[in-house]
Amino acid sequence: MTAKEVIPMPVLTESEVRKLIDQIGPHIDSCYDHTYPPQFPEGRQNVCAVKRLAEDGDNYGYDTIYVVWRTSDDQVKYREILNSKSDKDYLHIEAIRVDNGSLVVEVGSGGSFSGHPWKLTYQIPLQSLYL
Repeated sequence: MTAKEVIPMPVLTESEVRKLIDQIGPHIDSCYDHTYPPQFPEGRQNVCAVKRLAEDGDNYGYDTIYVVWRTSDDQVKYREILNSKSDKDYLHIEAIRVDNGSLVVEVGSGGSFSGHPWKLTYQIPLQSLYL
């Protein structure tokens, strides 16, 4: 391989991300449980953040945020980074980007149940994801 040749980045598709999270994510009622479309950082197709909603359609439910990635040896892996099981707040992926060798995921909530809006930033070194 010459210096000008580029090794293609493994691609993670929306359908495989949703299928994985549908399988491993929490389940309460199949009529209401839902995996949202994944969000990819600009310029990357091998890592994303995705939200899973599990609810009963009446008065109980919570969100879970995952990071999903495809390794260079073609394995699809995931890590849960946050859930709202204890406070029931609706979670939102506010932003996702790669910055200084880390995946940065900003998650927020309007404080729907806890009573106060909040925002958390997760920094995950790409090296820890084998990327």
